[in-house]
Amino acid sequence: MTDAVTSPSPAGAAVPRDVLITEIFSAIQGEGALVGERQVFVRLTGCNIRCNYCDQPEALERRPGPCRIEQTPGSRDWIETTSPLAMEDVMEAVARLWDHTPHHSISLTGGEPLLQGSRLERLAGLMTERGWPVMVETNGTLVPALRRAAPGLTYVSMDIKLPSVDGELVAPTTQSRFLAQALASGLTTWVKIVISADTDVDEFDAAIDLVAQASSDMPEAVEVFLQPLSAFGAATAVPSPTQVLELQARALNRHPRVRVIPQTHKAIGQL
Repeated sequence: MTDAVTSPSPAGAAVPRDVLITEIFSAIQGEGALVGERQVFVRLTGCNIRCNYCDQPEALERRPGPCRIEQTPGSRDWIETTSPLAMEDVMEAVARLWDHTPHHSISLTGGEPLLQGSRLERLAGLMTERGWPVMVETNGTLVPALRRAAPGLTYVSMDIKLPSVDGELVAPTTQSRFLAQALASGLTTWVKIVISADTDVDEFDAAIDLVAQASSDMPEAVEVFLQPLSAFGAATAVPSPTQVLELQARALNRHPRVRVIPQTHKAIGQL
């Protein structure tokens, strides 16, 4: 499936009517700045990289497939259907959860949600029109897609990828431009860095410097969250407490706002 036209707008531009979705559900945010907040999660299908610790392999391939939608917040009373879903069906599923239980915001996650470009742009816009704050959880590689989607977003939770941890070679220059775009768009932005026993300190220092440089005018504007690796599949190099403390100390010498938060949803057994 491509980012193709399915309906013309009044101006003649493409208006997508559907989106590839893996699941929609209500849960506690387990990572980063909104940890502990209740969110409706909309997991978009497809990712442009392959981190070796990814715990959502079902959301990696950008293609039609099964989709599950929770009916009652937190009950995991799934209805099974097939993706792609019509935009109005996504909005209806989110509204059912949102209206049942108070939620802080919507998390558009993945996979890599920005990979669906104009579809995410329209979906985020529809949600913002309803008054729902929208967060995108992203690997920070698709700068043009963020620029287009920014008017429909409130928060950006961006990963900075370390090759020694992720097994990927994400260009730091791309991630620097992505962070600069998020800040220029006026979005509340924070950065997550997964750390492991194999973390290369030079890569790590460069990642922190990237954040410090991007936020040099307002050092307090961007908080960094160090997330110790949670073992999954072949990724087993969980850092020791000493390593975590040492890495945080290195980061704090370069940037004033650095916190350590593990994947708390896994700690409480929330799937």
